[in-house]
Amino acid sequence: MLIINESHILDIEQGYIHSQGSNVRHPIGINEIALLTYMIDHVGETLTKHELMHEVWLKRGIVVESSSLLHCISNCRRALEDRAGEIIRTVRGTGYEFVGRVEKYQPESNPEPAEAAAPEVVEVPASLAPAKETLGSRIAQYRTQLMAVGLFAFGAVSSYLIVEHSHSPLAYTSFEQQEFASCWFTPENNGAKVSYQNATLYDFGELTLLVDSKGRSLSFSAESGVVSCE
Repeated sequence: MLIINESHILDIEQGYIHSQGSNVRHPIGINEIALLTYMIDHVGETLTKHELMHEVWLKRGIVVESSSLLHCISNCRRALEDRAGEIIRTVRGTGYEFVGRVEKYQPESNPEPAEAAAPEVVEVPASLAPAKETLGSRIAQYRTQLMAVGLFAFGAVSSYLIVEHSHSPLAYTSFEQQEFASCWFTPENNGAKVSYQNATLYDFGELTLLVDSKGRSLSFSAESGVVSCE
C-alpha cells in the first residue's frame, strides 16, 4: 500500500483509494491503477499524453482516443479528491505531472471500517420497531435496484466497446461467456498483481472483457497472457 499526501491510501491489489479525511473508499479500475502506478514511478516528471496512453492501453493491444485518457485522469482525481490539481498537475499543451508526496503505508492492526459509499440513513421510529418485515422489504428492494443499475451499466459498457470498435479489427458478432472464482491480472512491466473475485469473461475472439463481482472491468488481448483464471 501507498499513502499519497498523507491523506489518501492507494491499495493496488484490492483496487481502491481510501480517503482518511472523509473515511470513504473509492473503487478504481485497472486503467486507473495502471495510470497511477506509472505516474508514481515517474513522480515529478512531465509525461506526454501519448506516453501515458501507450503505457495504459497500447501495451495491452487496445487502441483508444485521447478522451479515454481524460476520463481516466478525471477518475483518479475524483478518487484522490484532487479538485485543484495539486496531486496530478496538468501541463498545458504537453500532458500531466504527478506532484503528490508518496510514501509506503502500513495499515493498523485494527483499522476502523471504511465506508464504501454514503448510504442514506433511515430512522425508524420506536413505534415501528417491530415492523422488521417492512424494513427488510425496503432493503431487498434497494438491493434489487442496485443490481438493475449494475446490469444497465455493464450493458452500456459492452455496447460502447462493440460500437467503438465496429469499424476496426475488434468488431465481433458473437462472444463466449465463462465464469471463474478468481482471476489475476499481471502487468507486463512486472507490477503488482490485481485480483478479481467471482469474475465473468466475455470472449469476443481477439479481445476479452472481464467483469468481477465488484463491478470492476478489464479489457485485454486474448493472446497477451496477462490474465489467468481458475
